[in-house]
Amino acid sequence: MYKEIPATLLAQLLERPDDARRVDGLLFAPGAASGWSAAASRTTLTDEQLDARFTWPGLAVSADQRHLLGGLDLGKYPDPDWFACFLAAAEDPAGIDLTGLLSPDPAEQAAAWRTATEEADLGPHHSAHQDGDSEYGFSTDTPCYGIPSYRRSEDLAAVWARIERVLAAHPRLAGRIVEQFGPEIRYYHGCAARGSADLYVCW
Repeated sequence: MYKEIPATLLAQLLERPDDARRVDGLLFAPGAASGWSAAASRTTLTDEQLDARFTWPGLAVSADQRHLLGGLDLGKYPDPDWFACFLAAAEDPAGIDLTGLLSPDPAEQAAAWRTATEEADLGPHHSAHQDGDSEYGFSTDTPCYGIPSYRRSEDLAAVWARIERVLAAHPRLAGRIVEQFGPEIRYYHGCAARGSADLYVCW
């Protein structure tokens, strides 16, 4: 899953990414196998700062949601393949059949997916450190499959900028777009508004 974290916390993690005890101390609550620390759970931005940053009117976001880092267990599942088609519409609005992708008819949606051949770049995934030809993420002793990569705040802001371009180009489809891609839109809008980074965590 993608786990949203403050950019300042990412900077701390990158100081010693191979120190598992320090990484776990920064990310996880003491004595909890998978409970996130307070620093990895809520933003320190004020209500006024968050009000000024959550500017897209198509989402209802409560004050608590603005402070909370991420949605599903404070993060989200990796983006599905069909989300790439949606993002591709930011670069090629005429070449992507958004109406088909948003159709409630599975057959029509599948046909639109088959004709959408462009792959979207969701931003680079960075490795925390490299040893020879091998790349490693962050060391951790927490029971999980590892933290292989991260994305910087500017990477996530770039994904949100692409989402905004699609929404601006298709205002009449905005409601259906939010219904279809709600978790992704909420995640990237929240990360961009809070100036967050994220980690790719494999549980």
